Amino acid sequence: MRPSSRSKRVPTPLDQLFNPASLAVAGASPGKPGYLLLDSLLNARFKGQIYPISRSCSDVSGLKAYASLKDIPGTVDYVICCVPAPQVPQLIRDCAAKGVKAMTLFTAGFSESGTEQGKELEAEIARLARSCGVRLIGPNCMGIYCPKAGLSFSYHLPTESGRVGLVCQSGGSSVYTVQASGYRGVRFSKAVSYGNACDINEGELLEYFARDTETDIVAVYIEGVKDGRRFFRALSDLSRKKPVLVVKGGHTRAGAQAAASHTGALAGSDRLWDDLLEQAGAIRAHSLEDLVDLLVTFSLLRLPRGRKVGIYGSAGGASVLATDDWAQAGFELPRVPDQLKEEASALVSNDAGLILHNPLDFSMFAYTETFYGLVRSLVSADGFVDLSVVHMPTGHGAWLPPAAFEAMMESVRDAVIRTHREINRPLVLVMHYLVTEWHWQKTLDKLQRRCSEAGVPVYYSMASAANAIDRFLRYYERRQATAAQAKGG
Repeated sequence: MRPSSRSKRVPTPLDQLFNPASLAVAGASPGKPGYLLLDSLLNARFKGQIYPISRSCSDVSGLKAYASLKDIPGTVDYVICCVPAPQVPQLIRDCAAKGVKAMTLFTAGFSESGTEQGKELEAEIARLARSCGVRLIGPNCMGIYCPKAGLSFSYHLPTESGRVGLVCQSGGSSVYTVQASGYRGVRFSKAVSYGNACDINEGELLEYFARDTETDIVAVYIEGVKDGRRFFRALSDLSRKKPVLVVKGGHTRAGAQAAASHTGALAGSDRLWDDLLEQAGAIRAHSLEDLVDLLVTFSLLRLPRGRKVGIYGSAGGASVLATDDWAQAGFELPRVPDQLKEEASALVSNDAGLILHNPLDFSMFAYTETFYGLVRSLVSADGFVDLSVVHMPTGHGAWLPPAAFEAMMESVRDAVIRTHREINRPLVLVMHYLVTEWHWQKTLDKLQRRCSEAGVPVYYSMASAANAIDRFLRYYERRQATAAQAKGG
C-alpha cells in the first residue's frame, strides 16, 4: 500500500523554527529592534513561552527578562538574535550550551556590508554554527512568520492561517508581500525571510515546502543563490507538486549591483534565470505587485474552463482599453447572444445608458438595485463566457456626492458577493484606485475589503488581471498537457 503524503515524518530543525514551544529574543531592550520583534510576537499571540534577553532591564513588555540565554531556567527551542554582529559568535555558543537547535539572525553587518571584516565574520558564524549543531536563518533577515504558531516579524499581518508559503530573501519584501496579499484575501501557512543565507538557504527552504502538507502554493523572492544545482533540483521538484511563483530581484546590471549590497547575492544573467524558471516549471512574476496579483489569482480564482471573457460595467474608452488588455493576454470577448440582450434590457431602465456589447457599457445610473440581477443573469448564462469581470471605474465618484457614491458602491459589492456565492463560476472585480485623499477613498477601501473577505479576486487594473489570469490558465494547461502525455506515453 502506498504511504500517505500526510504520514508522520521525523521533525527537522526547520519544523522547530516554525513550531517552537518556547523562544528567546536576544537584544530585546526598549528602543532596540528586538523590542519591536518581541511586541510583534505578543501581538500575534505566540502560543508558547517567550523569554526576553536584556542586560539593562529586568522586565520587558510585562515579561521577566534575563541577562543572558544561559540564565533562562526553562527549555528554549528557538532564538531570535538582535544583538550587534560582534556578539553573535558568543550567542551561538550559548545556544549550543543551552541545547537550542535553531536561530534567526535579524542582525546585519555581515557579507552584505561588502567589507572583508563582514565577510569573515559571516564565514566564522557559519562554521561555528555547524560545529555546534545550531541551524541559522540569516543573517540580515526578518525571520519567520507562521500565524498558526503565533510567530510574526511585523505588526498588522494576518493572524489567520492559509495555504500559501513564502520564501523571501528580502526582509522588507517579505513584510510587503504578506501585508499586500493579506489585504486582498490571501492567507499564508508560513513565510521565511532568510537574508544572506549563510546556513539554511533557498534550496533547503524549497525542499521543505515541497514536503509541507500545510502549503499548496509557494511564492519566492530571490536575488541570488548559494547552491545553483540544489536550487534547480528543489525548484523543479516543488513545481511538479505545487504552483511556484518567482520574482527575481536584480535582473538588470544596476539591480544586480543593488542585490550584492543588499544580501551579498550573486545574481546571474536575466536570460539564464528565464531559462532556469521555464525548465523548472515555475511561473515568473515581474515585480512584487505582479506577485501579489498572481497570489490573489492562484489562491482565490475558480479555474475557468476556457478563455472567453465577459466584461460588465466598463464605460466609454475604458471598454476599448479593456478589450485591448484581455485580447493581448490571449483571451476572447464573444458577442452577447440576442436572448441574453433581451434579458438584460428587461432588467435595466432606459436611462441607464446600457450598450449591449461585450464589454457591456453602461453609465453610472445602471449601478442600482437592478445591478445584481443584471450581473447574475450574465454570469449564469450557459456557454456565453468562461470568466466574468465586473469593472468598477471609480471615476464615476467625481460625478456624485458622497452618499450617492457610497450607495452605488454598495450595489456593486452586493451584486459581486451574492453572485460569487450563488453561482459557482469564475468571477473577478477590477477597480481603479486614484488619489487617496479623495472623499470617497474609504468607501472604495470598504468595497475592496468586503469583496476580498468573501473570496472574490480583486485587481487594480484590467492589464494586471488579464496577465495574472493568463499565467494561471497556462499553468493548468501545461499540467493537463503533461498529464495527457504521461498517460499516452
